Amino acid sequence: MVKAYCDSSYNERIGIAGIGILIQDGQHERNYYLFTKAPSNNWAELFAIKMAGILTHNQADIYTDSQTAIQYINRQIGDKERSKKQYIIHKQCELLAYEIRAQNLHIEKIKAHTHNFQLHSMGNRMADLNAKRGLARYYAMGKGR
Repeated sequence: MVKAYCDSSYNERIGIAGIGILIQDGQHERNYYLFTKAPSNNWAELFAIKMAGILTHNQADIYTDSQTAIQYINRQIGDKERSKKQYIIHKQCELLAYEIRAQNLHIEKIKAHTHNFQLHSMGNRMADLNAKRGLARYYAMGKGR
């Protein structure tokens, strides 16, 4: 079975997120890292999940450490007071969650940043590292200062 681990690393000051994905298919691994403009970390986490689905042709088990992303996908984010900016970001996250639901992905929540050798720990840590590499790629272009 194909497994995909995804994560994001967000710099709120500049509105850029690094996206990291690790795809494991038997003994083969593929690492992806990129950066994108993002309105929030939650949006970036959702974007990483969507990209993992696209990269695996919607055929993988996808793992994320983002509880909020899972809640958006499962329509469990409640209504609360939000500023106009927060409301717009919230709606952008809802739209991305809708697109993810349309992909019919199998998504599971895993524990973040564990420092052991459990089944999903290494995959999650690699996705986290890839996300940081994606953000570093942005900085390497001389931006984000």
